[in-house]
Parts: sequence; structure tokens; C-alpha cells
Amino acid sequence: MVNISDYFKGKIVLITGGTSGIGLSLVRAFHTRGALVRFCARSEAAVRQIERTHSGSIGYVCDVTKPDDVKAMGERIAATDGRLDIFIANAGRLAEQDFVHAPLDEMQILDEIGLNFIAPILNVNRLLPLLRKSSTPHLVMVGSGYGWSPAGRAPLYSASKAAIRSFVKALRFQLDPHGVHLMEVVPPTIDTPATAHRKVAKISPDIMAAATLRGIVEGKLAVFAGQTRVIPLMLRLAPATLEHLTGQG
Repeated sequence: MVNISDYFKGKIVLITGGTSGIGLSLVRAFHTRGALVRFCARSEAAVRQIERTHSGSIGYVCDVTKPDDVKAMGERIAATDGRLDIFIANAGRLAEQDFVHAPLDEMQILDEIGLNFIAPILNVNRLLPLLRKSSTPHLVMVGSGYGWSPAGRAPLYSASKAAIRSFVKALRFQLDPHGVHLMEVVPPTIDTPATAHRKVAKISPDIMAAATLRGIVEGKLAVFAGQTRVIPLMLRLAPATLEHLTGQG
């Protein structure tokens, strides 16, 4: 069995949305295990703070919804490191919308779809050439349990994450013959300040990060944690019940 700590030593890892939530936990987990951590976020202050507390890491101030920002980050990584071994498309957010009150703000609708669906695809398009320079490339897309069974309170987020799931499954057919491991991360509700108002079961972002690292080492196609672990079984045995639970949750 491969030792998780040994596997990541010296690996060049890029994590988008790396200053909070699952992203920050991933930065910490990889850094602890000797990886060369690269991460990005929009806030320069947050990026510099993580750099100071994680010696040797490199942070980029980058808005992943802006192709020019992502291109510039990719060029800097190419110049500094020459490759990526692991790319984790993590940046995203859940916003609640109620279309009973339509018309909603159209810019907010476009912004959410842009961050949760379009940006990850554009990021993969830009950074995949760097990843394919690795002898052990891993592409990780952070989805959601709501991409497997939608939440009535978050239709745009659910639709975007379902689209990411479909993208992952289709892209795997293209990348498998070229030795690129492609994995979907399927989180439940994560315990962060952004979910403090939700009185539901939650898990620590550290638990999701640990599951992600194990999944990479084990070559899994998808990793689940907490409540999402029952999704594959529920989809086989009681899909309508699952959809009712997530739809009303």
C-alpha cells in the first residue's frame, strides 16, 4: 500500500479557492505531507497570509472566472515549476435563489453559473497542458452531493454541479488513454462560516480534504464523505426518496 505522506512529497499541487473552506484544508494537508503547494484566491491579503503560515507555498492572486488571470497564473507556474502533478478545481460557492420571485438579478445568475460551472472548465482547458507534463497527473474536480441529487433551495448551484459531474464523466473518456487520473470530490454541507446559518449535519473541511488525498492515492473516480457516502446506494435503491430529501433539505 502506498503511504499517503510519501506519495505527495515533492508533488506540485495547485488548488483554486485555497484560502478558505475545503481549499484551505487541502493546502494544509498537502503542505504537511511535503507537497509543493500552489494556490490561488481573489483576496491578496488572504493569499499572503497563507503564504506566511505555510513556508514554501506560493499563492497567486487570481479570479478564476477571468481567463486572463488564469492564463497569467499558468504562465508563472510554467516558468517556476514547469509542470503540475495535481490540479484541484475547488473554487465555488452556493447561493440560494427562489424563482417564485422571478425575475431575479440576471447578473447574479450569470455570476454563479460562471464561477461554479464555466470557470472550472476554462481552468482545466488552460492548465491541462501543464498537468500532462507530469509522470503522475491527477485532475480533481470538486463537485457536490447536490450535483447528484438537487437542492430545491439552490437550483443554480445544483444544476452547475450536475453539469460538472457530466463534464467529469465525459472528460474521463478522453483523458484515461493518456494516463490522467480524473476524480470528482462529492462534499456534503461543510462546516464553515458560510454555512453557519444552516441547522443541518455538517462535516469539517479537514475530513473532506483527508478523503480527497486518500482518493488521489487510491486512484478513485469519486470520493464521498459524511452524508454523501449514502448517495450511490440511495440512487440505486430509492432515488425518489433521496431526491425528496435533498430537494426539501
